[in-house]
Amino acid sequence: MISPATANPLNTNRQAEVRKIKTQISQIDQQLDVVVEEHNSASHSLNKTKSELKIVSAKLAEAERESSQRQEAINKRIASLYREGGLSYLEVLLSTTDLDQFLYCLELVERLADRDARIIEDLKESKKEAAAHKAALVEKESAQKATVAELQAKKRNIQTQLNDRNKLLARIGKELADERRADAKKQAQLRNKIQVSYNRGSGVSVSRGEGRSSTVGIAMGELGKPYSWGADGPSSFDCSGLTQYVYRQLGVSLPHSSRAQYNSGQRISRDDLESGDLVFFARGGTISHVGIYVGGGSFIHAPQSGDVVKISSLSSHGGYVGAVRP
Repeated sequence: MISPATANPLNTNRQAEVRKIKTQISQIDQQLDVVVEEHNSASHSLNKTKSELKIVSAKLAEAERESSQRQEAINKRIASLYREGGLSYLEVLLSTTDLDQFLYCLELVERLADRDARIIEDLKESKKEAAAHKAALVEKESAQKATVAELQAKKRNIQTQLNDRNKLLARIGKELADERRADAKKQAQLRNKIQVSYNRGSGVSVSRGEGRSSTVGIAMGELGKPYSWGADGPSSFDCSGLTQYVYRQLGVSLPHSSRAQYNSGQRISRDDLESGDLVFFARGGTISHVGIYVGGGSFIHAPQSGDVVKISSLSSHGGYVGAVRP
């Protein structure tokens, strides 16, 4: 009789290989989770920089227009008072016929001189402001270029890790297919359970946006769609892209970054969670994942590359750090 230990060493070796590869995949997924959201956070900062650059550029253009207009006003005044063949200040004063007229003309000349002086001073201040705006613009441009370079490096890093991950996945295709079938069955059960609760009337009040809508109903409509880093719908999503897309349907604007979304609403304790709240998770102490709470300790999220928008439990995901109600 053949003992179980020696019955099928090939199967035993295969199981060990599968476990090893799954561990490697899990480690890559954790790294990608952080890198992808770093990419999203950097993109969010870059977009803010672009907006600020636009404002600074507009202010600089306005300052330059104002400077040009003031210079033109001075030139016209100088031309009118000192043009060839015209009267100078002194000639105006000497042409007076009595003391009263002389004093009046003297006051007028002084007022005109003071006005010119103010215009010149304003012009200097305007140019000073324009120079400050220009310096800020140059600084912003420099920061933008650095951010773009960082993003490009992160993209290359993400793509390299994705390629490594896909190679590992190909080596355990059969086992992965079996797991996906089992997961699809579990997801169907969870979806039906949530749908029953939702049909009983669990509308979510959105604190910003138009009226009352249900984030849960919208999020459930995205179940099964593939994860794709940097994607914000409608055919694929990453984690913060999904939450941004869902809330966009409610008229609520969220940044495409889990870290930025964590600062986009009222903080909610775990005991006070309601359907539609955003739930956040961290790796290495840094927020890197977000999903939408659907009640019963579960949430909908776009987990990772190679996966789809799905329902998971808060307790099984790990790294929970808090919740926000947009």
